[in-house]
Amino acid sequence: MTFKILKLISKGFVMTATSASPAGRGGRLAARFTAVATAALAAAAAAATIGAAPASASVRNWVMTGWGIHLTNQMDPATTSHFFNTNTSYGTGPNSTGNPISDGYSTNAVLTYTSYAQFASDLQNKAISPNYKWVLYDPEMWSQTPVNEQQNPALYLKLFGQLAHANGYKVAEVPARDLAQVPGSACPQLPGENLDHWFVRCNMAGAAAAYSDVFVLQDQVNTVNLTEFDYLYNTARGQALAANPQVQVDAEVSTNYGTPDQMATAARSVGADGYYISATTPTIAQADLFLQEMQAAGY
Repeated sequence: MTFKILKLISKGFVMTATSASPAGRGGRLAARFTAVATAALAAAAAAATIGAAPASASVRNWVMTGWGIHLTNQMDPATTSHFFNTNTSYGTGPNSTGNPISDGYSTNAVLTYTSYAQFASDLQNKAISPNYKWVLYDPEMWSQTPVNEQQNPALYLKLFGQLAHANGYKVAEVPARDLAQVPGSACPQLPGENLDHWFVRCNMAGAAAAYSDVFVLQDQVNTVNLTEFDYLYNTARGQALAANPQVQVDAEVSTNYGTPDQMATAARSVGADGYYISATTPTIAQADLFLQEMQAAGY
């Protein structure tokens, strides 16, 4: 997410999903788990009962890299303006001294980080441009995130959110599912456990949502499997809202997974507060087609 909202390799923001905090103790852990599970089951039951996502009017934000917004605007200014020339949407970028938003759009600029340590250093050195009112933390199993942050994402999601809020920033957090596979994890993956089930068991959604204003779920890998896409989103949403009832819970779609039509079908199948659109520069046309479909559906 970086906000993995439009994931442009060369000039944008990148992200995936986070690992969970270690289990708590005794009765408090059981009570907390029960509350989270109850909220998650309620969200899933509501989705099953309704059979469709809430009205499109409930969508509160759209996210892409700032560069991706610019490229999409060059291709299709009318559609791009509809979604991104608004102060309720977001354009991400990794340059702390610049501004990822161009073309005169009123989109919020979001500075993306893959390292808590780098964010703390930039704050200390006053290296962040006043263009940014939002920061995003995207810890993943990759070289950009320090190993200690990969091993205990719940702790660093908390520290990042607390530090950002203490310095007047709004926060988006986008922990990656692949953190399950980090050696020495505080919440290690169990034998035979898939990444989605690890993400839920370790309550990564709750860990991210508790200290953020927007939590982005990297559910894009499940785009062509609607049952799994809906399961992970609805369960993670329940956990996120149990931790922070005010948080916005976004779903990610990606041009790496499915056609524009399949992306739109998955997006419409859940009642997300917003959508993060991940795309590489060569697939901007696919992202634009996805946006056209969403606009035609009333979003």
